[in-house]
Amino acid sequence: MVQVYEVKQKKDLKKFIELPYQLYRNDNNWIPPLKKSEWDFWTNHPGLHKNTVKLFLAEKNGRPAGRIVFLINKKYNALHNKKTARFFAFESIDDKEVIDKLFARVEEEARTYGMTHIHGPLGFNNLDHQGLQVEGFDWPRTMVSVYNFPYYKEHLERLGYNKEIDWVENRIKLNENAIKRGETGKKIVEKRYGLKAWQPRDKKAFESIAREIFDLYNESYKNLPYMVPLDDDEIAFYKKSYFQVLLPQWAFFAREPEQNRIVAFLLTMPALGDALRKAKGKLFPFGFYHIMKALKNPKEIDVAIIGARPEYDNKGAAVIVFEKFHAQMLQKGIDVFETGGVFETNKPVLANWKNYDAIQHKRKRVYGKSL
Repeated sequence: MVQVYEVKQKKDLKKFIELPYQLYRNDNNWIPPLKKSEWDFWTNHPGLHKNTVKLFLAEKNGRPAGRIVFLINKKYNALHNKKTARFFAFESIDDKEVIDKLFARVEEEARTYGMTHIHGPLGFNNLDHQGLQVEGFDWPRTMVSVYNFPYYKEHLERLGYNKEIDWVENRIKLNENAIKRGETGKKIVEKRYGLKAWQPRDKKAFESIAREIFDLYNESYKNLPYMVPLDDDEIAFYKKSYFQVLLPQWAFFAREPEQNRIVAFLLTMPALGDALRKAKGKLFPFGFYHIMKALKNPKEIDVAIIGARPEYDNKGAAVIVFEKFHAQMLQKGIDVFETGGVFETNKPVLANWKNYDAIQHKRKRVYGKSL
């Protein structure tokens, strides 16, 4: 017997958060997030109070078997004059009845609120872990991407959900061609536009420009699909979350010296997948040690966010930050990095990889359905 109910009590939220740890406990490709961070997200995220949000848990024979979040992103609908609901944080055992009842519930909620379309997995904004993985299941998940079972795709398509757009991900090896092109391009862009590479000297200096980074994120991402600009509360929340793992030595910027403003940025981080698997979702007693070790001596790098002011999209500002990134990788003896999801339609960013030894190895998707 399958029962779906709304999560309203602390004990049910605990079951909701714990479910993925149970589902993926024997899957080495999954990265268990820190439970403290998950609890913080589902209790303190500003979007929980500014939008219509309902968390649902499915139980089969009295045991947790699936979960899903129903979300009406009010800001997104207002910006685009839409009547669209989102589903998010979907996880389930491979059981038709469980999955059917979860999606029936969110679709029923959407109709109740007068929505005419539902799509997802989509969160409060594009900084959340969005999309459903549809390719690349042989590769381990990275911190900046998602991971799910292959059967999720089959069930969504069976339920009438269709592709809206994909993100693609690449695994990239630094080579001599990319290094030389970066060095040459940097000199040209510096001379033509006066831009200079810059990095914060320490954590304090890095955090002092957090607001400028998020404002530039809002500006550079404003025309991308599903984008919702961050407000002050959300910036404060993501600053706290992101700056726990972002390090100044792995953050790269292009500045206009005369106006002293950032025009492009590249935020990267040491790959923490193996460390988090060893931590098993807990900082203590040993998780902190594994994470700090991975941060200090990384073997690979994950690219988290790339952005530039729109007026610099075609002026080579990205060359400035990537050349500095190359130099840091070479200094640390690292030659491999992985990208997070880039929309398949975002040709300017995807063009950055043409000079490397790159393979497009993963793909994740937003599915939609008319109601």
